[in-house]
Amino acid sequence: MIIAIVVVFITTIYVSLILAFFVGLKRVLSENNEHVGEVVKLSIIVAFKDEEANLPVLLYALSNQTLSQDYFEVILVDDHSADNSLAVANGYRSRIKNLRIVEIPINFIGKKAALTLGISLASNPLIAFTDADCIPTEYWLESISRIASNSSVLIIGAVVMSPINSFARKLQSLEYASLMASAAGSCGIGHPIMASSANLAFRNDLLKVDAGSMSPTVSSGDDMFLLHKAKKLKDCRVKFMTDVRSIVQTSTESTIAKALNQRKRWASKSVYYKDFDTIFTGLVVLIFNLMLILLFFASIVDFIYLFYFLILLVLKSFVDYLLINRYLKFTSQDKLLRIFLPLQLMYPFYVVYSFFAGIIVKANWKGRAIN
Repeated sequence: MIIAIVVVFITTIYVSLILAFFVGLKRVLSENNEHVGEVVKLSIIVAFKDEEANLPVLLYALSNQTLSQDYFEVILVDDHSADNSLAVANGYRSRIKNLRIVEIPINFIGKKAALTLGISLASNPLIAFTDADCIPTEYWLESISRIASNSSVLIIGAVVMSPINSFARKLQSLEYASLMASAAGSCGIGHPIMASSANLAFRNDLLKVDAGSMSPTVSSGDDMFLLHKAKKLKDCRVKFMTDVRSIVQTSTESTIAKALNQRKRWASKSVYYKDFDTIFTGLVVLIFNLMLILLFFASIVDFIYLFYFLILLVLKSFVDYLLINRYLKFTSQDKLLRIFLPLQLMYPFYVVYSFFAGIIVKANWKGRAIN
C-alpha cells in the first residue's frame, strides 16, 4: 500500500509539472514576437577555443545578418587556442564592420573568463551569446534587437540540434527538443528553468554581469547561472523568443557515448544550483525516472510491478507527447516524432545514468575536467 501511495504521489507531481509546461508553452507560442519594437544596438560575444573548423560558418552567418552592421558589434574572445582559430577570425575583419578579436590573459582560462572579458569590452548594454559551433539564421540579431526593446532583462532563444542523419543524432535532437520545450513552457508560467548560451541575450545595464555572476569556480553553466541571477531581480522579465527566424542551430554528437558525456557535463553543474524552480524540476524528473527503472527491475521478482511500470510509462508518454509535439511543430522538426517511442524507453536510463555519472565522475570538455 505504501509503495502504491508513493508511486501515485510522484506520478501526480510529474504529470502536473509537464502539463503546466504544456500550458505555458501554448501561452508563449500564442504571443507574436515578430517586429515588436524599435531596433536596439547590441554586442555579440563568442568565446572560442580550437574552433578553426566551425568559426567560418558562424562568422559567415554573422556577416550576413539582416540587421545593419551599424547596429551591432562582434567580440570574439580566444581561450588559448592551439590551432588556426585566430587566423580564421582575423580573415573576417573586412566582412564584419565592428569586429573585435581579443585573447584572454595567460593567467586566465575557460569559457567563463572569456565571456567575462568580452562583456567588459562591450560597447552596448544589450549583449547576445552564441557558441562557435552554432549557426544563427540571418534574422537572428534583428529578432533579438526588436524583442529586447520590450524591456526584457533576459531573452532565451530556441536551439535545434542537427544533423539528424543517424539514429543516435535523431535521439539527441529529440531529447534536446524536449529540454527546450520545457524551457519555453516554464517561461510561459513565469518560472523559467533553463537557458542555453547558444542563443541567449540580456540587458547588462540591468543584469550587471561581473566575474562572480556566472559562478567562476564552476567550469560550465554560464547560461544557467545568468538565468538564476536574472530571476533574483525585482520585477524580472525573462522572455522566450518565438520568432521562428531567431532559432539557432547547433551540432549533434556523432555517437550516443559522446552525447552522454555532454549530458554528464550538464549534470555535473546541477549540484551548484540554488534556484528553486530548477532544482524542483530536476528532482521531479530524476525521481520519477528512477522510479520507472526500479519498477522495471522489480518486475523480475513480482509481475505486478510490470503492470505499474507500463501504466506509468503510458502516462509519461502521453504528457510528454503533448509538450514535445507542440514544440516540434514550432521548430518544424515534426519528423523526429518517429523515434518518440524509442526515446521514451531509453530516456529513464539515459537521465539517471547521466545525472549520477556527471556527479561522481568528472566529465571532460576540450581536454579539461569539469569541476
